[in-house]
Amino acid sequence: MRKLTQWSRLAAMLAVIGTAGCKSLEVTNPNAPDAERAFSDPGAVAGLVTGAMRNWVQVRENYDGALVLSTMADAYTASWNNFNLRYYTSYGVECPERCGWDNRPTSNFRIQVEAFWYGYYGLLSSVNDVLTAIRVNDVEIGTPANTNMLEAVAVMLQGVVFSQIALNYDQGFIVDEATDLSNPLALPLEDRAAIRDAAIAKFDEAVALMTASPFSASPSTWLGVINGPSYSSAQLIKLIRTMQAEALAYFPRNAAENATVNWAQVATYGSQGLSTAGGSDFEFYTDFVQMFSGLKNWSNDGGTMRVDTRLAAVLTAGPDPSKVHVTPWPGGTGNPQPDAFDARVGNGTWGPSDDFVGSGTVTEDAGHGTEFAWSSKAIFNPTRGQFHQSNLIHIRYTYLSYPGYGLPGEDGTGPTPVYLKSMNDLLWAEGLIRGGGSAAQAAALINNTRVGKGHLAALTGAEGQAALLAALHYENLTELLGIGASPFYERRRNDELWPMTPRHMPIPAKELSVLKKELYSFGGPTNPTGLAPSLSVNGRAIPSARQIGDAMLKEQLRNRNRRHQ
Repeated sequence: MRKLTQWSRLAAMLAVIGTAGCKSLEVTNPNAPDAERAFSDPGAVAGLVTGAMRNWVQVRENYDGALVLSTMADAYTASWNNFNLRYYTSYGVECPERCGWDNRPTSNFRIQVEAFWYGYYGLLSSVNDVLTAIRVNDVEIGTPANTNMLEAVAVMLQGVVFSQIALNYDQGFIVDEATDLSNPLALPLEDRAAIRDAAIAKFDEAVALMTASPFSASPSTWLGVINGPSYSSAQLIKLIRTMQAEALAYFPRNAAENATVNWAQVATYGSQGLSTAGGSDFEFYTDFVQMFSGLKNWSNDGGTMRVDTRLAAVLTAGPDPSKVHVTPWPGGTGNPQPDAFDARVGNGTWGPSDDFVGSGTVTEDAGHGTEFAWSSKAIFNPTRGQFHQSNLIHIRYTYLSYPGYGLPGEDGTGPTPVYLKSMNDLLWAEGLIRGGGSAAQAAALINNTRVGKGHLAALTGAEGQAALLAALHYENLTELLGIGASPFYERRRNDELWPMTPRHMPIPAKELSVLKKELYSFGGPTNPTGLAPSLSVNGRAIPSARQIGDAMLKEQLRNRNRRHQ
């Protein structure tokens, strides 16, 4: 066994590039212990994989990332400005329609642009270190079989990082353990399509490694401090195939791009994904101390967030038009108790008593919904926009809304789904519908949730492509609510985002400033398509790197002059 040699950590470049010599931009990486110690200790190398796995699922479920994007997609709604929710999801308040990403380096609104970038590239640093240990320094971690497992999972996580950067940003870096980091500022920026393709390649490499060296169970500590689930290589291969389908299907920024997706390949990935024989939902265990889902914690708390009326108006459709919710919120007594066709909504009753935990609900009866509940209360500050109000609550994950609702097992802890078998069903079905596959098979896949959970009329496949896609879209918005930023990607690729909503994120201002590149952003009144880069934010010019530098020099001069006054 060879001792690992210290190398230039990726974190020094990606969490913020070139931070040395610029203390104001220093960022610590809790997943990057001292390189010499880590590289001489196989146990520390294994610990990097544990940390990377935990960070992956928590970054994906982040308040500042998935929760904000899902609310920007009008899946959820809230007028609070925690995580800058109000700023980024209001209509015609700070901005004529929607505000764009405020990517000014001194803005308090920039955090949401940074969350995925630093979260994902931070864990990439860790897994690249693991692969350097194994592939360059010939370190054996425990046994050859364990070493092979860690290598395969590290490559899978490289694919995770690249796929998520491609889904959320317009460009980024493709860096792995073989990248020359001797001059990190010279690393090329790659466009989102190239990053997506790199993700697909890394996923394929991980599948090949897991196929060559299968394992029966991953460590439970990877996905939980306590009660963490374990997965075999066969199960992780199915997860990878679902993530590949996601990377292709959710990549488009508009309907035009959606039409160019290789849908036959999406169907192929889906046919090998989580919902095939032996597959399962992919979960981690929330203990609400060290591991938790910010997304599910807030979105399923009826006193904190609601289902946006844009979605509620669709979900509450039923035999009595007077009980269907309207959008925007109608004011007065609000939207009525529903009587929906969909059993996930039902009549909206929920809980052991009226006004359970002060949420304005009605005592659960035989007609209750399984995943949504009705509330008579309008909980948001009306001065922040009555359009935020809604009478529908998402209750599917209430057990993760700490401190819970007083029901058995609802204490903020429990298994937390990251990817669902049903998500694979729906990706697979869309691949078949759009890629010329079997309409009958696609209908059966949609029916797994449409009929199995919603008790809606079964599809046969004879309905035609438009009807099948409409039913699929409904299931995507309903079933995938609370699953990462899926609602945002679904609205985005179908041209259903509210006007001026940005379609993706720019590279964070900190990175651009260090790279000496002009700052830019997306969305808002100066960039209404949300797609083409803009040098202004919501009507305010973004200072260039040169302007920022000049301002710093002027401030130094003013400070010097003050000392002589």
